[in-house]
Amino acid sequence: MKKKYISVSVIICAALAGGVWMNSCGHSEHDGHDIESHEGHEGHDHDAEDHDHDSEGHHDHDGEEGHSHGPLIELKESVSKRFGVMSERIEPSDFSEVTVVSGKIESKASDEGVATATRSGVITLMPDINTGVRVSAGSAIASISPSNVQGSDPTLQAKASRDAAKRELDRLEPLHKDGIVSTEVYNNALKAYEEADAALRSSGQGSGRIVSPKNGVITSLLVRTGEYVEAGQRIATVSGNTKLTLRAEVPEKYIGRLSAVESANFRPASSDKTYSLEELDGNIMTNASSSVSENGYIPVFFSFSNNGEIAPGAFAEVFLKSGLRHNVLSLPKEAIVEINGNKCVYAKHGEGHYVKHVVTTGNSDGKRIEIVSGIEPGEEIVVKGAQVVRMAETSATAVPGHTHNH
Repeated sequence: MKKKYISVSVIICAALAGGVWMNSCGHSEHDGHDIESHEGHEGHDHDAEDHDHDSEGHHDHDGEEGHSHGPLIELKESVSKRFGVMSERIEPSDFSEVTVVSGKIESKASDEGVATATRSGVITLMPDINTGVRVSAGSAIASISPSNVQGSDPTLQAKASRDAAKRELDRLEPLHKDGIVSTEVYNNALKAYEEADAALRSSGQGSGRIVSPKNGVITSLLVRTGEYVEAGQRIATVSGNTKLTLRAEVPEKYIGRLSAVESANFRPASSDKTYSLEELDGNIMTNASSSVSENGYIPVFFSFSNNGEIAPGAFAEVFLKSGLRHNVLSLPKEAIVEINGNKCVYAKHGEGHYVKHVVTTGNSDGKRIEIVSGIEPGEEIVVKGAQVVRMAETSATAVPGHTHNH
């Protein structure tokens, strides 16, 4: 019996380039693209192969008794490599017990610094200054000028007061030498001049310069160019970001699990990437005996090194990991595709061919998902590029009838 194959490499390239999901019915032409239709398949001549067919038209494969699969999906090896389709042979391994909770990423107080206004006036931020920018200790963040402030300039006022005190001191000095002015009067004039001179220096002549208090990343800017600021006002927060804290909020109903928590994975709300504390040199900071409930939740803290990708202040989904279970099949979450409410994976079935399996999943640690049923140990499963295989499945008619029924 002959099988009908459809080459889908051209369609995959066109579909991915145009973002279009196509369906074909085995035609030899599709919108100007050539689609090869093969009668027969090299190396798969069912007329020449030794298959045992029973009276109902079924046939058995060695080692596949009772194992049926859907139609073969054809995807050339060159296309698979081009679009990053990768597979791995899965075997049972250890998998953590997981409790999923919400959390937040926080900076350590000792790792933050605040830049403040050195004087009152109109602020101008440096051209490259923005949140997320890395700065060095002592580097300029902004400058403050009083020149555009409506009303009197405090620097000019201080200078005028200093100059007036100096003139008075200069007038009294020769009179004091001649004994015309008492020493008390002269000393009062000298004191007035010194105070006026100190006030002028503290007001800062010219533009005030605001610098970063430490090496780190600007995590917040509290003013904008052109705003009027007062001396001592907070201008920016700089975080060293060398160490961050993950605060997991655990509902009280899970209090019995806290003593077994050893580590965690987490996914920031603004990212699709899940991080593990192990890869960030992280560790747990609290344990069950030191936990105190707050509004029905028990905070659990973890410390980890920032790799430069994680912003403090972000909320996160936290996957608390406790005791290990052995001999568990699991796959990266990218390997699983949801189709019509079913969770599916694709197994490699010889060179250039794949088969879809509907699977039942269990727990997830944010990076990998437990597979309860649907695949067997030793199968080679697509772990990257599953959507490409999915597109191949929907873009052309696959090899029909390969469910061991004829």
